[in-house]
Amino acid sequence: MSDLYYVSPGDRASFKDGTAALTGAEARHLTRVMRKKIGDEAVLFDGSGKEYLAKIESIARDRVELKIMETREDNREPDLALTAIMALPKGDRQKWAVEKMTELGVRRFIPLDAERADVKFDEGVRERLERQTLEASKQCGRLRLMEILPAIKPTELPGLVEVLSARLEGKSDADADYSDLGASIAERYAGSRLFDEIAPDSDVLRVVAHPISDGFFGQRSFARLISDRRAVPDAVLLLIGPVGGFADAEVQNAVDQGWFPLDLGKQVYRVETAAIVAAALFLHLK
Repeated sequence: MSDLYYVSPGDRASFKDGTAALTGAEARHLTRVMRKKIGDEAVLFDGSGKEYLAKIESIARDRVELKIMETREDNREPDLALTAIMALPKGDRQKWAVEKMTELGVRRFIPLDAERADVKFDEGVRERLERQTLEASKQCGRLRLMEILPAIKPTELPGLVEVLSARLEGKSDADADYSDLGASIAERYAGSRLFDEIAPDSDVLRVVAHPISDGFFGQRSFARLISDRRAVPDAVLLLIGPVGGFADAEVQNAVDQGWFPLDLGKQVYRVETAAIVAAALFLHLK
């Protein structure tokens, strides 16, 4: 496991003074598990892509004060920004999916509130996913936390596309001429880093994976999809359906709205497997 310690948002106020604090579980892990002492060094991260080499200055019961000696920018993130929109599986399958998406470098995860989803998203689920993401980041040494954003229904995806289109046109939410649905989606994700990497005129590919290999919806293999485009996209939105897949009408609606149907092969994958296979293919393009 990478020897990284997470500085929570509430403990970052002292960064500007060249100091840092670890509290709660992170402080206890540093001192009681790793048995660090005053004068020892530790590597901190804040989830935004920076790491801090720091030296321990004081230790209390559930708080450790450190002096920052060096700040380093992250250069390990994939060049391609991938947003995974996926119905949540249950139990260990869910934890495995979050862990692997974090390791691969998926930028953000939006749970798909599909009718046949195994798990319905709520605040308790969000807290669990964020905790799993943090654990996976520390394990693999990733300095940017994968964002866990509020869930979206399949019928709300056109609103998400409206928000994306506004970014591609260089418009803010205040300037965009949204429909009621688009305005609702913009409000839901206000304050998050949704599409923060999208510059005007970026090449953004929207893909829906569907487990039918007969090409009924115009599915293309990954190799053919990339070859036909003749350019690697700047960002990808990857849409993965629930257990049993999308209904035919849902896939057709997505295709009609500009999502490219992706054929991942003759095998029928589980939800989490399809997400990891597709994410790995796209994230290794750059």
